[in-house]
Amino acid sequence: MDIFSTTSKQVETTTTPTVSTVAQTRPVEESNKIETQNQETFDETAKTLSQTVKELNAQMELLDTNISFGFNDEINLMYVNVMEKSSGETIRKIPTEEAMQLSAKMKEIVGMIFDKKG
Repeated sequence: MDIFSTTSKQVETTTTPTVSTVAQTRPVEESNKIETQNQETFDETAKTLSQTVKELNAQMELLDTNISFGFNDEINLMYVNVMEKSSGETIRKIPTEEAMQLSAKMKEIVGMIFDKKG
């Protein structure tokens, strides 16, 4: 009879999950949830900025200025174009095209380092 009680105790100890296993699973689930929320917030922000750019450009047309606004989807950044009215040539872009390209490359490199983009 003593043999049966010993084997049942062994079975109980091997099938019960440990606290450390449960503790490791929850942070992963929480980080996935946070990542999903961050992506949703990111998408909403991009939509809001695109809409803001459209509204600003409409206002600039009403004011008859040579300034236009843009939004770079790759780096999620607004920029300003100052253009000559008669020729349409860009006088100045803030931030510069080089700065935006540099920012995009840096974002790409950080994505490679951490094995994900964004």
